[in-house]
Amino acid sequence: MKIIVDTLGGDHAPLAVFQGALDAMEKDKELQLILVGKKDEINSYFNEHKGDLSRIEIIEADEAVLNTDHPSTFFKEKPNCSLARCFEALRTREDIDAMVSAGPTGAILTGTVLRIGRIPGVARPALMATIPTRPGPLCRVIDVGANMDCKPEYLYQFAVMADAYLKAIGIDNPRIGLLNVGAEEGKGDELAKAAFPLLKESGLNFVGNVEGDHVLRGEADAVVCDGFSGNVWVKSLEEACKYVSDLFKEAVAGNPLAKFGALFQLKGLKKAKVPFEMSRKACAPLLGAKKIIVKAHGKAEADSIMLTILEAAKLVREGLIEKIATAMQPK
Repeated sequence: MKIIVDTLGGDHAPLAVFQGALDAMEKDKELQLILVGKKDEINSYFNEHKGDLSRIEIIEADEAVLNTDHPSTFFKEKPNCSLARCFEALRTREDIDAMVSAGPTGAILTGTVLRIGRIPGVARPALMATIPTRPGPLCRVIDVGANMDCKPEYLYQFAVMADAYLKAIGIDNPRIGLLNVGAEEGKGDELAKAAFPLLKESGLNFVGNVEGDHVLRGEADAVVCDGFSGNVWVKSLEEACKYVSDLFKEAVAGNPLAKFGALFQLKGLKKAKVPFEMSRKACAPLLGAKKIIVKAHGKAEADSIMLTILEAAKLVREGLIEKIATAMQPK
């Protein structure tokens, strides 16, 4: 099992990536990593923390792709950046099973399309995000930014790929919903109306239209939508949660009695944070590419990087690419 890791992508790179890689190797003894970044820094960190250098390979790269770089031109403008070197190795080497990066989403999407390509039958790769629900189980949203303009056939394919992914991670007969403004059939814009019958006749466990607030009630294991709607919905949800959290912190911080009372609520408060922590640490697989590509959150710290690497390894072992390829074959 060999996974290539972009050590320069993300807000907390490279140290968080180094530590996440070390932790992942400790958890998975069969794991071998190709770390792309500054060779001296990687060697120094692994030596200092007694990492197993025999299980890593280093590809030199001295700069990262930034959010300010244009996604479609970074290959030409920064040919030796860590993300470009990752994609080049992933494209040309058959021994590399997957790639992990916390770099800019646009650049990862562009690199996937231009360098890796799609599984036969897949019209568009799609990015999947993870959110918490009231009942507890996490829900996946696909697409959340890879495809701004979609056709009904794309949403059908997103559902097929989500179904294959969820089965690969151990969810039997996953419930697939269509993100919409109402639960009744016939609701929504032209895209949703046209996608509904495709999903209804797909043979998947299609539970129908699911409204945004009902997603949080756990009515589906995955909801499909165009990348524009999914991106706006997920980002709005993330900021709303942060806003409520900040309001609570400000209320407690400004009142000595509230601070004292909060001490008696620490156990409950920590429990309330769990689903949001699980969601924050979750990675975003890019489904439909010819190789496993998994994006960590741009603000990912070491624990999130570790979980992303382990998730990529699991998807390789479960044969996700082959399962999606089989699911995409004409019935």
